[in-house]
Amino acid sequence: MIKKTGKIALIIILGFLVFITGKFFLEWKSVEVDHSLSQKPLFKAFNKQKQATIWSQEGEDAKTNDFKITSDSTSFEYYSCYINRNPALNITFSVGDGFSGGGYQIDILQNRYKVSPYSYTDNIKPLDFLNTGEYYKVLDSKLILNKESYEKGDSIFGYTELKIQEGYGPGKYIVEGKGYFKGKVN
Repeated sequence: MIKKTGKIALIIILGFLVFITGKFFLEWKSVEVDHSLSQKPLFKAFNKQKQATIWSQEGEDAKTNDFKITSDSTSFEYYSCYINRNPALNITFSVGDGFSGGGYQIDILQNRYKVSPYSYTDNIKPLDFLNTGEYYKVLDSKLILNKESYEKGDSIFGYTELKIQEGYGPGKYIVEGKGYFKGKVN
């Protein structure tokens, strides 16, 4: 009886591990590596330019990206780029006014990545904790980095493209974005 229960438990555990591994490989795409990416003249031009913000065309900080989103013929290019490592590498394209905003986050783990949109607000409603977030589906994405792995303090150069369907039913819309970025891993 105990041997039979042990076999069933082992089969359930192995099945769960196979499911999780399969889900990881289906949802997380491979990162492309181009060692010559950091040599593009575009990145040298970033050093001479200032990053645009939602408040002005020229901010105070040096330009870190030219990431641009297009949705329903409107174009938006005020994203800031933040790069953190804890323990996965996170690249975040963010725009906001301090009270609300959003953007796109790229999580990188073992040379595989996943793209997801996010948003935040300070306007909290009574039942907001029940909100599981907006529906989205990544239709296509691409990520190219200048090397395979990064440690804190390393310089990172990259290019990304994404195509995401946000919402569903008659209210759905397609967001497309692409651009180069650079920074230091924090």
